[in-house]
Amino acid sequence: MKTIRGKIIVFFALCLAFAGVLALMYYQGASTLREKIYAIERFDDLLNDVLELRRYEKNIIFYHDPSSLKEAIVYLQKIDNDFDNLKEGIVPIVGTVEYEKFKRNLEKYKQTFDIITAAKGTGATQDQEEDLRAKGKSLVDFSILLIQKKRHRIDQTLKRVLIIPFASLGFLIVLVFVISYFIITGILKPLQVLESATEQVARESFIPIPYGKGKQDEITRLIASFNKMVAELDSRQEQLVQSRKLASIGTFTSGIAHELNNPLNNISITAEAMMLRNGENWPEDIVEMIDDIMTQADRASQVVKNLLEFSRTERPSLKNLDIRAVLDRTLSFIKNQLVVANVRIEQAFAPDLPEIRGKQQDLQQAFVNILLNAIQAMPDGGTITIRADQGPEGYLRIDMSDTGTGIKAGALEHIFDPFYTTKASSQGTGLGLSIVYSIIRTHGGYIEAKSAVGQGTTFSIYLPITTGKEDNKDEVQNSGG
Repeated sequence: MKTIRGKIIVFFALCLAFAGVLALMYYQGASTLREKIYAIERFDDLLNDVLELRRYEKNIIFYHDPSSLKEAIVYLQKIDNDFDNLKEGIVPIVGTVEYEKFKRNLEKYKQTFDIITAAKGTGATQDQEEDLRAKGKSLVDFSILLIQKKRHRIDQTLKRVLIIPFASLGFLIVLVFVISYFIITGILKPLQVLESATEQVARESFIPIPYGKGKQDEITRLIASFNKMVAELDSRQEQLVQSRKLASIGTFTSGIAHELNNPLNNISITAEAMMLRNGENWPEDIVEMIDDIMTQADRASQVVKNLLEFSRTERPSLKNLDIRAVLDRTLSFIKNQLVVANVRIEQAFAPDLPEIRGKQQDLQQAFVNILLNAIQAMPDGGTITIRADQGPEGYLRIDMSDTGTGIKAGALEHIFDPFYTTKASSQGTGLGLSIVYSIIRTHGGYIEAKSAVGQGTTFSIYLPITTGKEDNKDEVQNSGG
């Protein structure tokens, strides 16, 4: 009875069972009532026979009518037979004592009647006549008592039968109350909570519903699915905000990068031309300053290049790629850094990984940026674990975990912001992870990061897997281009 469906089935089963019990009780009551009515009809016949016997008895005693003797004998025999046949119905009503008493009176009545019959109605004494009348009266009284008690029992049975409709009504009232309470508390109230939470979601307030702990019914599963959806929407909302923020920053930085590119090129070209013309005649300190100008100009040019890469929004030309091959190629680029930094690589790839759609050079750049950050987070060496497996529907998941110093909670939410870095100014510009985010986004995927100080950081990258129809179309276009 954990689910609503189960409760409804139980409710209907109880209703059917109760209806069956009521029908059985009603049938039994009606059957018993019919039997009692049939029995009282036989008791009435017994009383009528006794009264007829008494009528002939009076004709014999008062009028000495010999013709009444034959009729009285017939009725006396009939009463005796009826009494024996009705024994099973009489004893439960009056008891064994009264039954035996009536039986004795009937026997004495028959004996007295036999004496009078032998005298042919003329030789009976007054005592015999008085005794006959007394015993006859007891027969009438017993028959009347029997009918009265039987009618009382019929009244009781009729009352019980009449109680059944009222009991049914009471049960229906209780059942309606229980069902109403169940509907209100188990369905309507949760739906109201769900409706209110949905309105909150429409106002971009992604708060889970704290409801239904320990339950397993359909409403609880619906709310659990809603909470899961809210969590996913909250995550996607953060990604959307981040995407919009990066898009606006990208537009801004793209303009700046283009404006800075030409002056930097002019500075670099001018400094190089000066060195070619007069470098041999200048003092050593002047040459060092010109070299420093060229070095810083090259560095600034690289920053501008990263800015242009970050601000790029067009979707690259995608091909079917084997993620194993992409990751193996990426690791070959940084194998020297891994050896120098004493960092060990562990890989765990699920079998039969589907292909992804992507541009290999861009994905390698994104993976290299993450791996280099991981190496720098482990100055004393450590382990980088790379896992690849099926992610949510339509996505492949790549996890890159390190055993480095980790990232503080306050800094974790800003790591994809451009120019944000926790490193020294000489170690980075803060564009590496921003470029990673941009590359993954232009591939139609998304990236998440989890970290704990002193325990390391895990980047989870989700990339769309291939779909046959789109892949064939893209391959034809690529081969035609």
